[in-house]
Amino acid sequence: MPIFTRRDHLAPSLSGNKATASLAILQQLAAENRRVLSDWRAVLLMRRATETIPANRRRWDKPPTSVSQVYPYLRQMRLRGEIRPVDTRPGLHIYEVTVPYASGLPRDEDEVLMEAHPYASLAYLSALSFHNLTEELPKEILAITPAIGTGDLLPPGTHRDDWEGLPLVRGSLVRRVLGRAVRWFRIDPRRYFGLGEYRPRGYPVRVTTPERTLLDGLLRPELSGGIEVVLRAWAIGRDTLDLDSLVHQVDQFGIGVLRQRVGFTMDELGLHHQALAKWQTTARRGGSSKLVGSAPYASNYSERWNLSLNAPLTALRGGEV
Repeated sequence: MPIFTRRDHLAPSLSGNKATASLAILQQLAAENRRVLSDWRAVLLMRRATETIPANRRRWDKPPTSVSQVYPYLRQMRLRGEIRPVDTRPGLHIYEVTVPYASGLPRDEDEVLMEAHPYASLAYLSALSFHNLTEELPKEILAITPAIGTGDLLPPGTHRDDWEGLPLVRGSLVRRVLGRAVRWFRIDPRRYFGLGEYRPRGYPVRVTTPERTLLDGLLRPELSGGIEVVLRAWAIGRDTLDLDSLVHQVDQFGIGVLRQRVGFTMDELGLHHQALAKWQTTARRGGSSKLVGSAPYASNYSERWNLSLNAPLTALRGGEV
């Protein structure tokens, strides 16, 4: 087995002996710094290699058309010690790469999660931590997934052409990833927006965008470390937010009290957008007009936003939480 570097591509396998399926798969994984391989990804990698490597330079004939067709190759790779199973759940074929190039790469929970459920997205406190909007570390992985179907989503790092003639892989709600518990939240497909693909280590990970993450914090602060952590995150992200995207997502939610909470928070941070004037005219008093919906009303009140300020505001006003 060659010793791959992180810059290896398919080209080196075309000199000398014919490329094996194992070599083609591993070199593509190395190119993206991947340390995790699922059966469905093995199918895609072999299909890509079939298009790239001439027939007379590879040891297999046709591209696989199902995951069952790659199991013999995965079995051979296990026997040679190139991969080993990741402990997820019975029937889920996910492997850790063990060849030399992968020895310097960390075992990453996000990568395993994306292979197990490729339509999921990190969210809430997990997303705040991912975007460096908090120093709080979640005790469990918090992830969202559409309650019904997958819409136009594809597994991260794949394209429509990859799936031509193949059924899309189904996601699995694994309970643990590399020993850490996963907490799942099924989201109405109409609100499964504000997602991004990020590549901090070379391969893509789906995470709610900073804007969506901060909105989720105001809607469900208990899932984001508490309201103090959320408001501090708003202050940290103040200068990097895409305000047009933020406003658009608020309007997509269509929740009146969210407009009040976001409008008040933006005012406190000195963030300006033309939508605020319209939002302010629709801010009405009501049973849910509180900064934190689950907390009691407080006498501290925003007249402009008709909002009970029932939480500490130190972080928004220049202090530490």
